[in-house]
Amino acid sequence: MTGSTEDHSKNWGWFLALGILMMIGGASAIFAPFLVSLVVETIVGVFLVIGGLVMLVQVFTTKDGWRARLGYMILGIFNTFAGLLLLFRPLDGLIALTLVLIGALLINGLLRIAIGVMARPEAGSGWVIFAGVISVLASIYLISLYPQVSVVLLGVFAGVSLIGEGAGYARYAYGLKADAETKA
Repeated sequence: MTGSTEDHSKNWGWFLALGILMMIGGASAIFAPFLVSLVVETIVGVFLVIGGLVMLVQVFTTKDGWRARLGYMILGIFNTFAGLLLLFRPLDGLIALTLVLIGALLINGLLRIAIGVMARPEAGSGWVIFAGVISVLASIYLISLYPQVSVVLLGVFAGVSLIGEGAGYARYAYGLKADAETKA
């Protein structure tokens, strides 16, 4: 295990470069959110079609019983159809995916609030509740902008996510660098 940590410490520069590239990509995504939203939606559509087709092939290749075959067929048809809708009706797909994203944000916030309340009086439970309240408020705000927000929300979320991940890699790289300097 120490060998892998030593390898990481020696290659801290690669982690820093990855972090910087991810932050640049994230900033670019925020400046072109509609384009990135379409790319994300297309990727989701392609994966749904591929997954659906694989399930349809499983209908004929599985040795499981008729219930499994029926399940594969229903899921395969549904996933393939949903993927094709995303690919051939991109604006409608953006609206649908945005609604799913807003719903996920709302549910995530409500679950965080519940977990934070159950964890009281543990240290940090207030922060969990606070994060949940922020997620719920953000979802309420976004639903008030729906469907107009649909054309940019996925791109903005992707950009913010990339910036956060990139910052994490950059911070990790500096930690590895400090670790390598301490060992030297």
